[in-house]
Amino acid sequence: MTNAVAQHRSKREIEASQERLSLFFEQSPLGAIEWTDDFDIARINDTAEDILGYDENELVGSSWNRLVPDSQHDDVADVFSELLTDSTAYDIEQKTVTKNGERLVCEWHHRVVRDELGDIVTMFSKFQDVTDRVQRQQKLAKERAFTEQALDTLDDVFYVIDADGTLTRWNERVGDITGYSDVELDGLNARELFAEDDHARIEDAIRTAIDTGDVTIEAAVLSASGEQIPHELTGKRLTDPHGEFLGIVGVGRDLSERKEREAELRFVHDLLDRTERIADVGGWEIDTETDEVFWTEHLFDMLGVEYENAPSLEEALNVYLEEDRPHVASAIEDAVAAGESFDVEARFQRPDGEIRWLRIQGEPALEDGEVVTLRGAVRDITDYKERERDLEQARREYEELFNGMNDTGWVLDPDGTILAVNDAAVETLGYSREEILSMTPHDFDAETPDAEISRLIADMPEDETQVIETVHETKSGERVPIEISSSLISYEGRTVVLSVGRDISDRKQREEQLERFASIVSHDLRNPLNVAQGNLDLAQEDCDSDFLDQVARAHERMQTLIADLLTLAHEGNQVSDLETIDLRALAEDCWQTVETADATLQVETNLHIRADRSRLKQLLENLFRNAVEHGGEAPTITIGDHSSGFYIADDGPGIPPTEREQALETGYSTTTDGTGLGLSIANQIADAHNWEITLTTSADDGLRVEISNINETE
Repeated sequence: MTNAVAQHRSKREIEASQERLSLFFEQSPLGAIEWTDDFDIARINDTAEDILGYDENELVGSSWNRLVPDSQHDDVADVFSELLTDSTAYDIEQKTVTKNGERLVCEWHHRVVRDELGDIVTMFSKFQDVTDRVQRQQKLAKERAFTEQALDTLDDVFYVIDADGTLTRWNERVGDITGYSDVELDGLNARELFAEDDHARIEDAIRTAIDTGDVTIEAAVLSASGEQIPHELTGKRLTDPHGEFLGIVGVGRDLSERKEREAELRFVHDLLDRTERIADVGGWEIDTETDEVFWTEHLFDMLGVEYENAPSLEEALNVYLEEDRPHVASAIEDAVAAGESFDVEARFQRPDGEIRWLRIQGEPALEDGEVVTLRGAVRDITDYKERERDLEQARREYEELFNGMNDTGWVLDPDGTILAVNDAAVETLGYSREEILSMTPHDFDAETPDAEISRLIADMPEDETQVIETVHETKSGERVPIEISSSLISYEGRTVVLSVGRDISDRKQREEQLERFASIVSHDLRNPLNVAQGNLDLAQEDCDSDFLDQVARAHERMQTLIADLLTLAHEGNQVSDLETIDLRALAEDCWQTVETADATLQVETNLHIRADRSRLKQLLENLFRNAVEHGGEAPTITIGDHSSGFYIADDGPGIPPTEREQALETGYSTTTDGTGLGLSIANQIADAHNWEITLTTSADDGLRVEISNINETE
């Protein structure tokens, strides 16, 4: 009986609960779903139909996973599993799939109803579409994150303080500037970020911001390390929509750079004033609306004038000489009208009567296309004008000298273009000046290959004269042998090649005569001499006679004389293949090829010189041979350096000063068996190198031969 009553009561309670649940389903503003024991859909209310887009009969019997994206199946399965074990409620936000495939964010409240025995009576879920709310929250979070990030990226300090000055919010820059961590800044009173002397000013600024709404002050922020950084701080009162005070929001801008710029500006102003005086430049400005003129102090000094007030435009123009005044006035008028700069020159007369030249430059300043001011500079160019006049005079003198030369002359660009040509070149080549200026050396050089001409121009030595021989062909076809000496010069502000060509027709003719003479010497003299030498050898085999020995010595002298004459005839004044030569090494080599008998060589040089090796070898051998032959018994011969070259000295008898000039000529000898050509050949080789040879007395009263004007190399 008791059990029957209890069962009846329990059934009545379940029925009552079912009625209440049905009433809840019908009247709930939320979507509602009742689940079977397997979490299939048993029924849904009208609100659920509206949210999901399904009719109830479309969903009844369907599994829960029809409403859940695949990616969240495991999570929802875990929720339902937990509900079946020991939970009676579970709240969650999850994505929900509607009939049309839209994914809504819904807020779900899952419930399990149990009886007194703990058995499940029913399971249901309430839910609502919170997509808009979630999107608003996400947007708000993004905006908040953006704001925080933007504030942290500011170069300026951002802060919020309450009424008593306590920091409530700040950006990263505050920590960067002060050196305090966020923990140290949290709750810190803003006064502690300034020196004690500024505390009262900071408190006054806070009160002003609260009372008036905003404030701006300059103060030095005090860092944790004690460094003071100048800042401009602005603060504005922050209120809620009802006008209630929330705090003071502000920005602090580092003034360090501005302070540095202000110091730099003061320095620049001072520097400009000093520069004006050093450079002798004055500044001026004209207000085009009022015609008022401003002059810098140095301009007054330059002009030697004084005005109690700034001069008017008319007074400023009256400074210039009357004949130059219209030129300056016109330049100013044109600049105002066209908005263009100007650069003119004019003369003025100082109070002491001296007339000087000025260069006046002006630059317009425009606003909305109209010239509002003219600014410019005035420079005294009197010295420049004098130099310009001197340069013009020098140019005329250069042209007279250039055109007055008997030798042909050209000025060449490094690419071979002829920039200038003298009268002698025009006359010699037979072309007009205009024709030559349109040509290059390749056009009239009849002997040197074009590539070699280009190479010679491109490889012009910087500190030496390049000398070549070639043949120029005139307009009429005549071929003229030319010796061209070229060097680098400065011409109209650039480096160019100056070439001077000398007609060597006469020299070539003499060289041809020398060649013919050499042929005579070589064949017509040597042949009979060789016959005589052969007969002498036969005679000496049959007879031992001092007279035959004398004949042998005469033959030797004749052979030496012929060899020296051939050297003079064949080599002449020509050098080629210049190279850098170690003088010490060459001198020691030459000594080995000369018959030195008991003579001794002392080498006291470390020079390296540019020369024709074979010709320099001839020079040294001739001078060594000369010193050995004329230096007496066992002479000491020295080769050493002097200020502009080298010398060869001996300790023999030397040459009297009155005969030294003659000694360099052909045929001079101090002995009866000398050829008289040794020093002459040495002199000729020196001339070929553009060296100078001088005879003087050695330290041991012998002969000292000095070779000078030598280009030494490293």
